[in-house]
Amino acid sequence: MNKVMVSFFIVLMLVGCSGNNSLTSNGDHLESTPEQSAETVLPSPTLPPSVEPSPTPSLQQTEAYLDPEKLKVNFGFVDAEGRNILVTGHEKGLDQEMAQFNEAIGDQGKVLKIKFKKWQDGTSDSNGREVAHNFVNLAGYLYTVEEGSATPDATYYLTDRANFNADSLIPIEPVELEQSAAIVEESARQRIAASKNREIQQIWKLADLSKDRQLYLVQFVRLDQDMLFSFVMEDKDVLNFMDYPAVIQGDEYSVWRVDDGGEVRPEMFSILFAAETSEGPLLGMNWWGAEGINTFFLNKVGDSFKEMDIQYGRYTSPL
Repeated sequence: MNKVMVSFFIVLMLVGCSGNNSLTSNGDHLESTPEQSAETVLPSPTLPPSVEPSPTPSLQQTEAYLDPEKLKVNFGFVDAEGRNILVTGHEKGLDQEMAQFNEAIGDQGKVLKIKFKKWQDGTSDSNGREVAHNFVNLAGYLYTVEEGSATPDATYYLTDRANFNADSLIPIEPVELEQSAAIVEESARQRIAASKNREIQQIWKLADLSKDRQLYLVQFVRLDQDMLFSFVMEDKDVLNFMDYPAVIQGDEYSVWRVDDGGEVRPEMFSILFAAETSEGPLLGMNWWGAEGINTFFLNKVGDSFKEMDIQYGRYTSPL
């Protein structure tokens, strides 16, 4: 047999052995059929660039979170017309720093676009009250409301877009005061009482924070000299408490605040805003008292809330 015939015979043997170890889509071996030959094996077609499959998008959605570490003590209140905000409590000479604020958040999470105007000097006509009718007489940093409608005489938190992710704000559905006690379900009352092992004197629903979260105000029955009220957030099946215990010492008419009568009521409180953090909701709260309005932040830590050091007080005592 000459060299040409030997080479041709070897080529035929190699072609006939190809394709015997192909894999199916699930990884199993697929035996080739006897009819397969070099003439029936076609190359895989190449898709043109316009129809090549695109990468599968990620199924995970990025959550918008507020970073509590970026919150600062920057609060102000609105004039009688709802057009200006005055930030008090800061010394003069911080124009460059204060000019960075471009948003004001308050009145249950409403976001306003604001612009720094100037430092406003106080006048001798001021009566010291941080209220709308004394607005022009107080010293502070003045801002104009560029977009949105500000609630007259309301407290707002001032920030810039870089430090406060507005997408983290949680929608708030407040409850009418007249309905705040009646709409509390008995199951919620029983669970809260059992969790504290203490009878409830009165309970009110303050707001819905999405369909799975409800915020309650609860005053518990007095035990000797011990008093207790709590903010309670029911998050699905979990109860998160912010407790305010107090011990009566002589004056039973001023327990938590001056002249509070030893009781809390839903009209004493409102929500500045609610925002989502990586640990859960953060609440900005207003608390009205006989002499003023206190604003503070409650940050969820573990299975409870804790007050942050960021607080603001407006002296509003009637003349």
